[in-house]
Amino acid sequence: MKTMKKFIIFVLWAVSATVTMAQVNPKSGIVITNTGDTLRGNIDLRTNEKLSKQCTFQANGESETKIYKPGDIEGFRFDEGGKFFVTRRLNVTGEPQLYFAEFMVQGKMNLYCITHNSEDHFFFEREDGEMAELTDRTLDYSSLNAFQTAKNEIREKQKEYGKVKFLLKDSQKAVNDMDEANISRKKLVNVVRDYHNDVCTDGSKCVVYEYDEKSDKSKVHFKAFVGFAHYSTDKMKYFSGIPAVSFPNNAFEIGVGAEIDLERWMKDLSVEADIAFSPKTESKIVDNRSIEQTRLVLNLGFVKRFGKGKIQPLARAGMFGVASFGGKELRYYRGYDSGFKTREWSFSMHTGVYLGAGAQMALGKHFVRLHGDVYKSLFISELLKLGVTAEFGF
Repeated sequence: MKTMKKFIIFVLWAVSATVTMAQVNPKSGIVITNTGDTLRGNIDLRTNEKLSKQCTFQANGESETKIYKPGDIEGFRFDEGGKFFVTRRLNVTGEPQLYFAEFMVQGKMNLYCITHNSEDHFFFEREDGEMAELTDRTLDYSSLNAFQTAKNEIREKQKEYGKVKFLLKDSQKAVNDMDEANISRKKLVNVVRDYHNDVCTDGSKCVVYEYDEKSDKSKVHFKAFVGFAHYSTDKMKYFSGIPAVSFPNNAFEIGVGAEIDLERWMKDLSVEADIAFSPKTESKIVDNRSIEQTRLVLNLGFVKRFGKGKIQPLARAGMFGVASFGGKELRYYRGYDSGFKTREWSFSMHTGVYLGAGAQMALGKHFVRLHGDVYKSLFISELLKLGVTAEFGF
């Protein structure tokens, strides 16, 4: 289908744009060289997994962007108490290698974190150099030996958990605070801080570089919208075995939705989920027959904005689903109800893809949008929906 091809082309373009752009989410910060000097500029704030492998840096006053690998520099840190990464040789995959490890706590016990394959690997390093690892594993139940695999992973997690508690043995409070069911970042930071406060005898302070878990979460925006949709062709039937009747029709829509920013994946990219309701509308089939129906539409896709101005062009693409219900056929004679029994039309639903374009204007922390979209059903070849929507984002 042409619409599906366009959707695939959009996705490929988005991926290529990510690769070719030097910095997609620049934030101010510093780079610490191996000689201890600091360089100030912008650092590309990407996912934790990507940051563990490279630092993309543009020094102030420079046009050239440099990419540092672990070992090229001592570390880097984002401003305003942001994330701090240092070069460390750690065993994440079974063989020690250099990473930019997120430095979370410094004290009598250091705490580092490496994200690999979407799993967080926490490393506890005692002052004497002894180290223990704790992995926040995602159990996999998809394979044929899923339960055995999950059992092995749980056993490995318990083994790691025991090693960490042994490393913390000099602080009973830290040991007691370790909770196998809760290995969130904030929890582990508090455990390491408790350890330092219990064992420190020289008056040194425990430094927490970053432990606010909200900094790792994407921003969520809620929105409300109204729109107008024209269905160039729709289909409904009231008895099985009877050919469906095709007819064009219009509908107003009101709805709500949410968007999650994906700035650390691609600049000005977000994923959206919307639900729209079309109140009961009457559509004429032929001169003396019409259809009443109500619709519910669900959209799930991506929104990409372009440019840096207050008004930004945008593109949308994704999947949609339409549920038509409460439909019935009405017959008229000379403008009046003919008296024939009203026929109830069966519930129907279908899915497809949508593509759209428009513009967004910022209003402080909020935004307004206007966009036009084309919706193409994957199951009803004749069905094409054209829509114009106005949105307000919170």
